Amino acid sequence: MIKYTQGYYSFHTLFQVYGSSLYKACFCAVISSGLYFLYYWFYIHEVINLLDHPYPVAAVISSVTIALSFKLTFSYNRWWEACTTLHNMHAKWLDVGSTMAAFHLQSRIYESVAPPSFGEHQDVHFDFVRRRESTERTSFDTARDTLNSNETKTSSVKSRLGKILKRQNKEMSRGAKDKDTQNIHDSSSSGQLPFPNDYWTRSKSSKANGSLPNDASVQKKDDPTASPSLFLQETAHLVSLLSAVSLSTLRYGAEGEEAPLTEFVPGKKWPSNNSDHDKEMRQNGYRRNKAWTTVKFMLDVSRSPTEILEYNAARPFHVIGGISDKEAELLRNAKGASAKVALVYLWLNEFITREYLHGSMGNVAPPIISRLMQFTSDGHLWYNAARKMAYIPFPFPHVQLTTAFILLAIVVVPVLMLVKANVYFGFVLNFLVVTILTGLNEVAKELENPFTNVPNDLPLNLFQAHFNEALITMFAGYHPDSHWELKESA
Repeated sequence: MIKYTQGYYSFHTLFQVYGSSLYKACFCAVISSGLYFLYYWFYIHEVINLLDHPYPVAAVISSVTIALSFKLTFSYNRWWEACTTLHNMHAKWLDVGSTMAAFHLQSRIYESVAPPSFGEHQDVHFDFVRRRESTERTSFDTARDTLNSNETKTSSVKSRLGKILKRQNKEMSRGAKDKDTQNIHDSSSSGQLPFPNDYWTRSKSSKANGSLPNDASVQKKDDPTASPSLFLQETAHLVSLLSAVSLSTLRYGAEGEEAPLTEFVPGKKWPSNNSDHDKEMRQNGYRRNKAWTTVKFMLDVSRSPTEILEYNAARPFHVIGGISDKEAELLRNAKGASAKVALVYLWLNEFITREYLHGSMGNVAPPIISRLMQFTSDGHLWYNAARKMAYIPFPFPHVQLTTAFILLAIVVVPVLMLVKANVYFGFVLNFLVVTILTGLNEVAKELENPFTNVPNDLPLNLFQAHFNEALITMFAGYHPDSHWELKESA
């Protein structure tokens, strides 16, 4: 997605060629203008006399305009609906993570550090005023200096928790053995999707039965909120993985195209809205010839499968906690986008059920716990709504009709301008009219597939980064002002 500003009547946007529908439309207008001069030089005057009135040609142009307006409206609706579905999907799955963390803080392991409840002190009423401690007043100048600074200060939450997303031991890392990313869409593996008892192995060094290493056992601590529990880490990982797999299935075009996943590092700079300005892509070795890519875009030449593979490989989706070899293997063996998402969806629902049955979410009533399942289901529903736009193209009959109308406009508009306008003024009008008509069609083409039409595609990597950063807020624990005590008045 190309990011731009609104200053100076947006005149600066006129200099953006790559991703522009205007310059693609001008290419068609140049062809039409060439026909205009051919008609002028070799025109048969008897044909001119047949067009005593411009209404016949004007009727044709009106029909073209109506068809293009219809396509443009529904293409924009597809693009905007894609934005809506992704945000609703993330909102529901973020509800899952946040609600599970809130329930988990009510479990018995936090009894020693849990803040007092107002329900336990119902005798405290209006005569008690709870005042919050103000640690720092931020002035306007301080806020401005913070925004202008390249380095942001470490938040109190992160400083208290230390390395938020790192496992307590290196052996529990979910990274791959010999590479940083895992491709889950490689269909070269012919294995079927197994469901053994040992696929729950968390690390490379753990035993075949899926048990954790001895040094990774949970130890009692005086303050269980000093670092995120394994329950919170696993919750964040599974929800993040579900989002990453879902977004990757929306972006990749066919089975076998690479859409790698890699470990998320909190606090990094946001991915760029415009993938051409994304430093991470260049760090991953992606290079493109800007001039040649712009020419191909202007000529509406589709990217080759190799170019798509290299482009997607340079933009891995980041997962909290990374992705293990066994997770990647199972996801590769799951055939099709729905199967991959359904597999992670199963893992998350099974984790919720198992942990609730073993007390990880306190004494919350079962009907309330069922809301977690509803949240996951709602997010899955919104994912399938987005998948509808990713896999169902704009209807072929309408695309064919508008394409024929565009070609008709390129040929017919010069005739109208020759009949009723001055030669040179008609040339200008012909160029403008054809540019407008073909420009509407090019805008519709760019918007009709919001996940793959580079560079006007939606910034899925940015959405995933925002989602991950929102998920790790569950590690913050209780509200900082939740601990209070009663003081007897003198």
